[in-house]
Amino acid sequence: MRAATIQVVTSVTVWVCALTFQAVAQSDAQSPEITFRTSSNLVLVDVVALNSKNELADTTLRRDDFQLLDNGGPVAIKTFDNPTGTRPLALWFVVQCNMAGWESRGSGLFRGQIHRFEPILKTRNSRDSVAVAHWCDNGDSRLDLLPTSNAEEATATLERVLTPVLSDNLQDRAGELALEQTLQLIIDETRSLSPEPVPVLIFLYGDYSGMPKAEADHIVDELLATAVIAYGLKDSRSPGIWLIGEQAEVAHYVARETGGVYLKLARGNYATGLTQILRQLDSRYELGFQPEALDGKRHKLTVKLTDAAKKEHTGVRLRYRLAYVPTQR
Repeated sequence: MRAATIQVVTSVTVWVCALTFQAVAQSDAQSPEITFRTSSNLVLVDVVALNSKNELADTTLRRDDFQLLDNGGPVAIKTFDNPTGTRPLALWFVVQCNMAGWESRGSGLFRGQIHRFEPILKTRNSRDSVAVAHWCDNGDSRLDLLPTSNAEEATATLERVLTPVLSDNLQDRAGELALEQTLQLIIDETRSLSPEPVPVLIFLYGDYSGMPKAEADHIVDELLATAVIAYGLKDSRSPGIWLIGEQAEVAHYVARETGGVYLKLARGNYATGLTQILRQLDSRYELGFQPEALDGKRHKLTVKLTDAAKKEHTGVRLRYRLAYVPTQR
């Protein structure tokens, strides 16, 4: 997808037990709206504890260390899981077809380097899975590998997808629609699984792209509707893009709005970036609570440490998603 527009048709309903982990730099940061749908009406809130350098600070917090507020009013924490007990992940590696003359702007620089991820993926928890998907500017859109525990198969599939080099004389609009379709296929596959894992997108993509912000928000809404968290790895040689009147670097924007981060790395540090992403995912707490009413309205969500916990864990800052909308499935 190049610097052009995209039209997305979305629904703004969210599945539940939706992952609510979001990288929020300050307490006044903006937060996207999420709707949780569940037969049990249990809302799960994923929280990461960070120090002042945005590094993982503490994985020893206890249930009684947290306070949870819904629209400013305290609610009881019904369930609590520390980082050893959180839900499994489905890691979706998403790439753009390798195009001649577009290598640094798309995913071409990752060709021949996918082997760097294999040792990390081989050490994943056996409950987690890895999958591969791609889109092309010729309109091709495909799930190349459904979630599996086979790390070697995943890296081989990624390398195979990146091996062909397409002509750069392709249509931007076809590529934009293909990206939309790829993300929808991932969403549909996630919804078909039982129990649902936490779907995590990992873009390997230079992200030289742009679109109107309202249309980028449509993409985010659809991903949030399935509790997707997006991350990205970008080669440091990839150029940036600056646009007026459009949302630049769309994949970066998707990552930021869904609670992930986009890392810029030298080729030899790709594995370091993936490790950083997985450490954050592996170090989250999950707090569950019962909303008082399924009113379909936006609720402000606040997670705090108790005064006693603040004294014991000096300098710890919490990152989490700041809004949810409770509705009955």
